[in-house]
Amino acid sequence: MRWVKSIVLLLVWPIFFVIALLIHSGVSVLRLSLRWRWISRLTRCFAVMLRMILNVKITVEGERDRLRSGGCFIVSNHLGYVDGIVLGSMFPVIYVSKKEVRGWPLIGQWTALCGTIFVDRKRKDKIPLLVEEVVTKLRQKANILNFPEGTSTNGERLLPFQPALFAAPLRARATVVPVTLTYRRINDEPLSPSNRDRVYWYGDMEFVGHFWNLLALRTIEVALKIHPAIETSQYKNDSLGRKQLSQACYESISGNAKRIERRRVLA
Repeated sequence: MRWVKSIVLLLVWPIFFVIALLIHSGVSVLRLSLRWRWISRLTRCFAVMLRMILNVKITVEGERDRLRSGGCFIVSNHLGYVDGIVLGSMFPVIYVSKKEVRGWPLIGQWTALCGTIFVDRKRKDKIPLLVEEVVTKLRQKANILNFPEGTSTNGERLLPFQPALFAAPLRARATVVPVTLTYRRINDEPLSPSNRDRVYWYGDMEFVGHFWNLLALRTIEVALKIHPAIETSQYKNDSLGRKQLSQACYESISGNAKRIERRRVLA
């Protein structure tokens, strides 16, 4: 089965790559605006294809109409690269990712074409440029997907949020939407510490081998909780405002995660 999935992926991926190149070329020649809104919609089509190949089933709770219109700053917990497939298939997004991804074969070139904002966490001096890039894309009505923990985890706890990029939605006065991802079942079995690493990707896990094993899974079931949107007009565009906004998102996401864990314990 995974051979079939991998062949389908290898056949379809170049098509999306060429379409992305054509969009960039057309926008440059015709001097059209909203380049990143169009690119984010292409990214969604690609993510939908990946979700279908992996047979990821998603149940959604919460209002998503606002996210369809674009220009939102989406904040999520982070358990691995499958998160990007899940969320990217639900809404058109531009990703925020670590800079190392840009160097990955094939994936790096694709993510760059899709406008991914690459973060070098060792270069704090580049944060203003990253913020400006996010602001530009938000104003072009593209959703930005940010994982403010800064890294993926095994899901046992939510790491503190890094507030730096929250300066972008404050400057753009963009709506912030916190979301929580919860993986429920793998191959029709409840997710547990014994099988979660078949989907979760964190720490020093190797990517190629993990993805190859992911292709062998029959089904993945995920719950997506869309929390109430946060209007940035209530926060000042300064250091304190960034911290307050990131904390509000943290409390929203972690509060939901705690309720889920409590239900599991009671069950």
